[in-house]
Amino acid sequence: MTAADRLAALPLRERKRARLRVGLWQAVRERIEHTPFADISVRELAAAQEVSEPTFFAHFSSKADLLAYHICMWRIGTTLVASEAPEGAAFLRRFFDETATAIVAGPRMWFEITAAVARGGGVCLPLEISPAERLMVFDDVSALDVVITDQADLFRRHLRAAGHLPATPDQEAAVTGLLTGFYGVPLALGAARLDELHGAYRAHVDRFLPAGGR
Repeated sequence: MTAADRLAALPLRERKRARLRVGLWQAVRERIEHTPFADISVRELAAAQEVSEPTFFAHFSSKADLLAYHICMWRIGTTLVASEAPEGAAFLRRFFDETATAIVAGPRMWFEITAAVARGGGVCLPLEISPAERLMVFDDVSALDVVITDQADLFRRHLRAAGHLPATPDQEAAVTGLLTGFYGVPLALGAARLDELHGAYRAHVDRFLPAGGR
């Protein structure tokens, strides 16, 4: 059964809910690249989907939830692509490469997310993304199987597959290093040098892979 068939088979109520949530997410993605996030109002986002502000809050508890929603959608999409590579070093390189593509395509969104992470806003907490939302956005039944896990756990798993021994100081230092670079490398480059991000990410990942890592 295709993704479209799976989506059509879901209850209408679930599909309508998914369409609204995805629409609100797309509305903030479009605006954030030319308007500071703080200046984008809930009223504006709700109006873009022709719903009321109370309806917005029935689906997202705050505007900041849309940043967390973006992270979850990014993680599903990036994991889908990266999973085409073998587990371990190849996966990590592909994961960072796909992230670089996403950042270059929407840099202001990612700088806003980085700022929210620095403030401790909890935007990296996994949210529940329904089957209808996954099928609607990715048009791929494999998206239904992607588990949105803590990013440190994802890196830890693939570092282990690359040859890092589990639960060792070296492995945990590598996890911390990858997380630090994930947010820090784009900031260090700044918006003007994001054309260098793919190469900078690759070099960063390779620093934390064990010699001869797979």
